[in-house]
Amino acid sequence: MRLVVFDVDGTIVDSAHIIIDAAHYAFEKEKLSIPTPHAVRSGIGLKLETAIGHLLEEHDDVLVDRLAGHYRDYFFGKVTDEPHIEHIYDGAYDAIHRLGAHEKTLLGIATGKHLRGIHRLFDNHDFGHHFVTLQAADNNPSKPHPGMLHNAINETGVEVARTVMVGDTSYDMQMAKAANVKAIGVAWGYHDKADLLEHGADVVIDKYEHIDEAIDGLIG
Repeated sequence: MRLVVFDVDGTIVDSAHIIIDAAHYAFEKEKLSIPTPHAVRSGIGLKLETAIGHLLEEHDDVLVDRLAGHYRDYFFGKVTDEPHIEHIYDGAYDAIHRLGAHEKTLLGIATGKHLRGIHRLFDNHDFGHHFVTLQAADNNPSKPHPGMLHNAINETGVEVARTVMVGDTSYDMQMAKAANVKAIGVAWGYHDKADLLEHGADVVIDKYEHIDEAIDGLIG
């Protein structure tokens, strides 16, 4: 068996617009200076509290918790009112169904989202049944710590050498390297190709139609 672990934001779905809006809403609620879209995008992929902490001039755990609460209120309100506001990238749906139907391939998720967000996404899009392990912010350290991949490997029993991480940020690539698994970077997300390669991507693809070849080439 082999294990293919996907990041979510920037890899399966394009959610930058709502993430930026939610961050702006949270900072406005606390009457703080609004972070730039670039600053918010740079933290996508990290655990929410970690990403918010990076946007503050001085770290304050109480303030981070309040900002995270405001963020979630906005974010989940939007995805409830507009179920398809998180746009699926071209080719993602077909690739997940194709790989999920492969008899020797298991699929997993490793994301800075909470499980609530993953299940909401699965409720809105018909591919959640393909994923056998869900590693989220609820019970894992933030990327690039390798804990999510360690847990996914332990849950599925797949060998490290037969595991690959698919993601769009340097945090995904660093996490993969820390877990000693192969890494596929995707060029349509939130970090550029050079950044992905610098932080450990074994290969970077620019279309989902190339993912099968990349996986086969790295883990067979």
